[in-house]
Amino acid sequence: MRRFVQASICLVVIWFGILEIGSGMLDKSEAARENKEGYTTNLVSYQYETRPLLGEPSQAIDEVTLAKETKEKTVTTARDESSESVAGHANLVFNKPQEGKIIYLTFDDGPSKHTPEVLDILRQEDVRATFFLLGEHVLQNPSIAKRIVEEGHAVGNHSFNHKYDQLYGSFDKFADQIMQTDDAIYEATGIRTTLLRAPGGTHTNFDQGYFDALSEAGYRVHDWNVDSGDSKRRGVPAGEIIVNVKSSKLPNTLNVLLHDSVGHEQSVKALPEIISYYKGLGYRFEILNENVKPMQFQTAKRLKWERDPVTNRQQKKLQNFANKLIVSGERTLSKLEGPALIVNRGDEQLILGAEEYKLIDGSIHVPLLKLTEWLGGEAEVDEKSGIVEANLQGKSVFWLADARSTSSHKSVQLIDVPIRATLGEFGISIADYVYNNDQREVWIKE
Repeated sequence: MRRFVQASICLVVIWFGILEIGSGMLDKSEAARENKEGYTTNLVSYQYETRPLLGEPSQAIDEVTLAKETKEKTVTTARDESSESVAGHANLVFNKPQEGKIIYLTFDDGPSKHTPEVLDILRQEDVRATFFLLGEHVLQNPSIAKRIVEEGHAVGNHSFNHKYDQLYGSFDKFADQIMQTDDAIYEATGIRTTLLRAPGGTHTNFDQGYFDALSEAGYRVHDWNVDSGDSKRRGVPAGEIIVNVKSSKLPNTLNVLLHDSVGHEQSVKALPEIISYYKGLGYRFEILNENVKPMQFQTAKRLKWERDPVTNRQQKKLQNFANKLIVSGERTLSKLEGPALIVNRGDEQLILGAEEYKLIDGSIHVPLLKLTEWLGGEAEVDEKSGIVEANLQGKSVFWLADARSTSSHKSVQLIDVPIRATLGEFGISIADYVYNNDQREVWIKE
């Protein structure tokens, strides 16, 4: 009987500790752990304090262990200088696909009358590819879009009408086209995609605001590192397309840009030799998916376009669209180890993937920036002091950021905070929650 009582008490303590503040002192030593991808995460303790906006004395309330990923953000450009040109190879004997040598054939601007020809060739060659579709062309050719998926190829979002001035004159219009195309693809194929390619590529078209807003909504933006040149002008002959491909660099991972829209019949003619060429070099043909690290061009210092920065409202609009798809089951989060954490506030939801939140000493920790902006506030860091200030509903909460960070944006991104304690500082309480292996959900009230 005594053991039964002791066990019951332990279970009660564990259950009610899930969302507690965790006010005890955490381990102050630096430590490192390996995650499943082999990257090292350093755990460093920082103290933060909270205080009202109107200058009342500050009071330290907790210590938070912050996780900083030391994995560098790799940016792959279209110019890989690590390999040599191989123009002029001919009569190649097919080599067995080599481990680590991967090629992604990608086709933009379809579907069109040429897409079935492309699909026929891919089937004959036993090769799969990725098609970045235009929404207006999907509406015109739904059966072709459906065939792409049925034959095992991947589809991605390439905007609705490909008109640069609309897409890059305002993120509002860009987001509207992405959502419109997302719906068109779903109606035609029955699937939702998170793959996305910017018309014309991201270089000089995207700023960091575009990247961040799309990332927050779960989209994976892919550029390329082999340009077939089939869209440089109208009617590029097949021979020139083949020369462009064979003159390109040969890193272990290739993303080849081709087009299957109207006016690209020469691309179709060039396709069999392009496939033969890469098979001869031992490349393995794969399709893009949510877990493939995107190739992205470097962000240009100067853009082609003059536009206002992406606003929180614009970012939230696209994120809410994505969240509704996740909740409805039409779209899933990638790379999850366990369920997403869903924070409910009336009809609005903040959805965090399993890699975005942590359970530390019985307390759920979430990204400060995401939580604050979702609630309608803002967060920024003082570069000199390293203090991060989050403002919401006339109140400010302060944290000590990582002094080694080089930018205010990066500093704020590093801050993870206990959700119950942080909401409490803003005058918001947790009404209910569920936290188990299958469901992790929080309901808040103000």
